[in-house]
Amino acid sequence: MIKLPPLLYRGSVKNVRGEVSAESLLFEFSDRYSVFDWGEMPDLLSGKGAALAIMGKSFFQYLENPKNWENLFSSEIINKTFSSDYLFNLKETALFKKYCESGLNHHALLNDETYAWNSPYLKVKNVSILKPTLTDDQSYQYFAYRDKPVNTLVPLEVIFRIGLSEGNSLSKRLGNNQNLWKEFGFNETPTGGSLLKKPVIDFSTKLERGDRYLSYTEACDIAGLNSKEWTELHQMTHLIALNLFHFHHMIGLELWDGKIEVAFTKNPDGTRSFMLVDSIGIDELRLLYKGKSFSKEFLRESYKNSDWYKNLEAAKKDSLLTGVDFKDICLNHYHSGPLKLDPEVKLRAESVYKSYCNSVSAFLGHELNFNAEFDLDNYALRYL
Repeated sequence: MIKLPPLLYRGSVKNVRGEVSAESLLFEFSDRYSVFDWGEMPDLLSGKGAALAIMGKSFFQYLENPKNWENLFSSEIINKTFSSDYLFNLKETALFKKYCESGLNHHALLNDETYAWNSPYLKVKNVSILKPTLTDDQSYQYFAYRDKPVNTLVPLEVIFRIGLSEGNSLSKRLGNNQNLWKEFGFNETPTGGSLLKKPVIDFSTKLERGDRYLSYTEACDIAGLNSKEWTELHQMTHLIALNLFHFHHMIGLELWDGKIEVAFTKNPDGTRSFMLVDSIGIDELRLLYKGKSFSKEFLRESYKNSDWYKNLEAAKKDSLLTGVDFKDICLNHYHSGPLKLDPEVKLRAESVYKSYCNSVSAFLGHELNFNAEFDLDNYALRYL
């Protein structure tokens, strides 16, 4: 039996194992889940941890392979969906040509065979995390990023929006403000419910107490990016978004949006570049199957009529005014916490992870990791 490294950090859905100064760490994906930034919820979802680890390994393996980049812009669905000018400009970038030669850089150590492919473990390069300083007025300062660190997490959650779903958060934030929409490349306010001719890149904070959406100026400032790095981060995100859109089309799914995390790396000439870190899986993506939502969104919906959700929303508003953690307010002031899932909802959630994992694994030539009954069609027949 393999002895695991010591526990370094216990997150809401995954553990990080190893030593702070070690060259590598071990991600241990758990069966825990989280919604609304609450952290660990009362239930465990059987098979979820292994499924997420396999998804992450699969996408790192897919994106590191130059062959999976070479024909991206020849894809019929890519050319049918996105504008020709946008695709031409992206295809001509030095970054795309680099991916065609050597693949996308990431932190996963896939050649390490200590842990089985179908285990809930993923070995990764160790990346520093420089947390911002919380000041007395409850604002965050990112002084450490002005020193241009490398091998360090970029303090941003990078969001790509291939389509704007009905009620999406970007449209809610920007409303009908034409000046704000122009920052995202729109000459007029777009309507929700359709794919875009050019994906939109959006940013939120990663290392603060709660997620906070950022303007482009704020995102660039807190991460300490120069203009070249800013451009490369956008290009990288667009390319990943397109390739993931293409991949999911090939397995019968439609990708609408997603999020990634990246870290600074050092180039031979002393400049900085980026590598993909954390993981990619169904928790980071919004997917449709035959026009219907295929994600854990129904988990969130199952709570929205609960007293806990109403109290949670109130606690988050209180937190903005007081600076006190919203979870503490919800538990101690409103005396409210989430209840266990209805058994049928729990079973559906487990089926989402297992069916998606099986589909990704099978497409990339790996054996199924769960019973053959867990596939997209069976899931759709039962739940969609």
